[in-house]
Amino acid sequence: MIRILFLGEIIGISTINLFKKSLKGLLLKYSIDFTIANADGASDGFGILKNSAFILNKSGIDIITGGDYVFNKKDVKELLGINFFLKPYNLPQYFGGNGYTLARVKDVEIGIISILGRIHFNKIFASCPFYSVNKAIEKLKEKTKIIIVDFHGGATSEVQAMHWYLAGKVSLTVGSHLRMLTADSRILNNKTAVITGIGFCGAKNSVGGLEPEIEINKFRSGQHYYSKVAVQEIKVQGVIVDIDESNGEAKKIEVLDKCIINES
Repeated sequence: MIRILFLGEIIGISTINLFKKSLKGLLLKYSIDFTIANADGASDGFGILKNSAFILNKSGIDIITGGDYVFNKKDVKELLGINFFLKPYNLPQYFGGNGYTLARVKDVEIGIISILGRIHFNKIFASCPFYSVNKAIEKLKEKTKIIIVDFHGGATSEVQAMHWYLAGKVSLTVGSHLRMLTADSRILNNKTAVITGIGFCGAKNSVGGLEPEIEINKFRSGQHYYSKVAVQEIKVQGVIVDIDESNGEAKKIEVLDKCIINES
């Protein structure tokens, strides 16, 4: 059995720095074999820098996935050249980068795919996620029975449609981007573990990891304000999934929602 931790979207440098101190202890506590995390808001809530990706990897995260903010930072070309970082597979190949990869765990290879939804993403143009994920699965299934999909979707309906589309085809499908942990984790078709919203790693008392007052002012005034990452009482959210390496079937999915650090 392989135990995989998929962390919700990492928000802010403070969370990254705290992971440097605490994440490996958390992985040991839950006997995690392999860790994946979405980090589309890792550097300031809107994108990830190359240095942030390396810190997260050294902290214990084996594969990092991106999303609609993947092109936001100035060192994007260097970031997309990192072998443990995945951009959404269905984005244009102009900058390069990988949308899926293979990794070895306990002498077994597993496949990881990053896919971007199309609902509510008006500033970035992805090709059909359903068609694209099929292409990636076809390439990976020749080498592994364990395939994990991060679907960075802007609508719960689109995420859940992808769950059912992939039911029986992959081992795990998570919905990222929403920054909300949902209560619908389950296993479909006796094989595919799913959850609509995998949550986020960041300040507990926040709006998706951001300072509430600023986000309130945006909605109340209709004006643009620069968001600020909230930093106190960091929580970790995600799912822990046990997968049978002999057939790729998910046997158990457990939600992780833990406040690990209080920072004054």
